[in-house]
Amino acid sequence: MTVSGDALTRGAQHGEALRKEIQDFVRDDFARVNRIRHAPLSAARIWRIVDEHRQVLEAEVPELAREVQGLARGADIRYEEALLLQLRRELIGAPAGPAGGDCSTLAVRDAQGRRMAQTVDQDGLIADLGIVLRILPEHDGAPEVLMFTFAGLLGYLGLNSFGLGVSINLLTSDMEGPGVPPYLLVREALTRPDAASAVDRLGALRRASARALTLFDAQGVTCCEFTPSRLRVWQAHSFLRTNHFLHEELVPHDRLNIFSRNGSRKRLELLKAGLPAAVDDASTFTLLSDHSLFPTGLCAHAEGDIRRPDTVAAVVMRPDEGVLSVVKGNPCRATPVRFQLSRPPDAARVAPVLNEAASC
Repeated sequence: MTVSGDALTRGAQHGEALRKEIQDFVRDDFARVNRIRHAPLSAARIWRIVDEHRQVLEAEVPELAREVQGLARGADIRYEEALLLQLRRELIGAPAGPAGGDCSTLAVRDAQGRRMAQTVDQDGLIADLGIVLRILPEHDGAPEVLMFTFAGLLGYLGLNSFGLGVSINLLTSDMEGPGVPPYLLVREALTRPDAASAVDRLGALRRASARALTLFDAQGVTCCEFTPSRLRVWQAHSFLRTNHFLHEELVPHDRLNIFSRNGSRKRLELLKAGLPAAVDDASTFTLLSDHSLFPTGLCAHAEGDIRRPDTVAAVVMRPDEGVLSVVKGNPCRATPVRFQLSRPPDAARVAPVLNEAASC
C-alpha cells in the first residue's frame, strides 16, 4: 500500500486501508502479547507502559507520534492501542520459546551491486499481517521509502531513494526505561541520506530496547548494535548476523537465553556456509529457506504454536536499484514478489566506492 501527505494523513491512510485487520489484531489479547508471554501482563500495567513510552515518542519523534495518532483515527482505535502496536516486541519481552530463533541477515556486494537479505521471524502467528508499505515524500528533499512491515506497525525494514538499506535483528539486554521502539528507529534511519547520519540520529534518541541494525549505503556496510544506553558501530565490506551481540564491548550485556544463543550461533554458521552459493536473489531466497535446524533455523516453522518462532517473510533488497523482493510466509513455500521505488535512487549517491572496509 502507498501513503502520502503529512504525518497525520499518512497514518490515517494506513489505518483506514487496514482497519479490520488492525482492529482484530490489537483487540486479540493486546495484539497477542498475553497469548505469547508465559506471565501475562495486567491491562493496567500494559497501559502504564504504553503511556510512559508515549511521552518519549511525543518529545523525541513527534512526527512519528502524529503518524500513530493518524493511524488510530483511520483504524478507528484508541491512540493507546495504536501505540501498543509499535511497542508489541517490548511488551512481549525476551523470546518466549525455549529454542529461540529470530531474524537472520546478510549484506554483500555481487555483480549486480549491493544485496541485503533478511528473514523476518516473529512469534504470534502473524504472517497474514505482513505488508509492503510505500511512503511518498512529504516535501522536496525527503526520500521515498519502501518497507516490509505489518498492519499497524510504522517501521520494520526497508530502503529509501537515497540508496540506503536498513535491516533489523533482535538482540536482548536489560530494559532501562521508556524510549523509542527500535522498529520506529528504522523509520527514523530511513529519513536520512546515508548510514553515518542515520547512526547519529539513533545515538541522539532514547531507545526502548536492544537491537542490531545493518545499514548499507554506497560507502559499505555499517554494523550497529545498541542497548538502551549503549551504542557501538563498526564498518564492513560484507556482513552476516543473527541474534547475539558481536561487539566485544556489548557481549557482556547479552541476556539471550542459552538455547536461543546456541540457535543464533548455528544460524550464523549456516549463513557462512551457504553464502558462496548465494550469488543472486533467487539463490539467496534458497539459502533463507534452509531447513537444517528444522523446525527452527533459517526457515523456521511454528507449526501452529503461537509461542514458537515462525519465519513469516523473507526479503531481498537492492538499494542501488530501489528494489525490494518479498516472500510472504515461509520462504520455502512461496514465490517472491518484486516492488520498486517510483524512481531509481540517485546514481551519484549509490555508486560503488573503491576503498572498501575489511569484512567482519
